Amino acid sequence: MLVIFRWIRNQAYPLLFILLLLSAVTQIFRYHFYQHSIYFGHALGVHRNIDKWRTGITSYFKLRTTNEQLVRENGLLRNQLNWNLTSNSPNGALSYKDTFTKTLIKYKYIPARVIRNSVNEQNNFIVLDRGYKDGIKKHMSVICPMGIVGVVVESAAHYSLVMSVLNSKFEITPYFYNLKISQGVISWNGEDPNYLELEEVNRFVKLKNGMKLYTSNYSLLFPAGIPIGTIEKSESNLKSNFYSIKVKLATDFSQLDLVTVVKNIHQNELDVLNKFIPSEEGGAHD
Repeated sequence: MLVIFRWIRNQAYPLLFILLLLSAVTQIFRYHFYQHSIYFGHALGVHRNIDKWRTGITSYFKLRTTNEQLVRENGLLRNQLNWNLTSNSPNGALSYKDTFTKTLIKYKYIPARVIRNSVNEQNNFIVLDRGYKDGIKKHMSVICPMGIVGVVVESAAHYSLVMSVLNSKFEITPYFYNLKISQGVISWNGEDPNYLELEEVNRFVKLKNGMKLYTSNYSLLFPAGIPIGTIEKSESNLKSNFYSIKVKLATDFSQLDLVTVVKNIHQNELDVLNKFIPSEEGGAHD
């Protein structure tokens, strides 16, 4: 204690100077409008930066919850789109009515998270953290905010196996938004995970680079209007009646996290009809 008092006594003049300086500065900022406004402006700026920094950190740790909420919200909004409405449901089931509009819907949406994904194999698959106990069954389509993802090929109690678009056995017929037609077959050649190949499009169709491709309303698996990709390059061969087209895939499979599994309420009837459509063993055709 004596040491402290001795130090204060030895430093009395510097401490008194600092005390008087602080008092003078305080009086200036309190009673002089110009200095007060400058101080207030700077102090407010500092507080705003601190709040912005704190909010950024908080938001970062809430991203997972936010994404899950957005997926659920997207499902509710999709239910209210015109192409999701139907005039009938299996056995008149009231459970297929939209919560808000009370209209009959064609699809139901189940959010899921990707827990395993491959992009470098010839036949790539995805594993989801939802299974048949969550309502997921074989032949249900899988989409994400970017576009199409794949088709469910197997489901266990709590997990599902999805055939990725990046699979040599996956095929789908696109809808040309600009031309208002559905034509050709899109598939993956097993090379670049960012590009698909589009074949069997008549070379007399007027194509342009940059045209958007979507899922067709003729699809047995996917809802209409889901992005597939964009035409990046098209070549026509005089020896053939078809184009050779390179398509930039809409979905970035290296960034997959939250996806949506689409349940078609008429899937059982479609499965019966689909048995009469010839297809290769193990393939997913649309």
